[in-house]
Amino acid sequence: MVRDFNGYRISIYSPNDHFAVLTGPGSNAVIDFRENQPRSTVVEGAAVCLDRAEKLIKTLS
Repeated sequence: MVRDFNGYRISIYSPNDHFAVLTGPGSNAVIDFRENQPRSTVVEGAAVCLDRAEKLIKTLS
């Protein structure tokens, strides 16, 4: 799942759980949030991870 939000690109990966990889506007470089990387469990679903990533982007803007 890939989505653009406020110029950022959010990619959701789901190997065992869901985690978001964010790239900044006009860049292909991944932003490293370390322990703040948006995640969700399989039970919560990918949509929850996407919501968390969008909230994180709002704090950056």
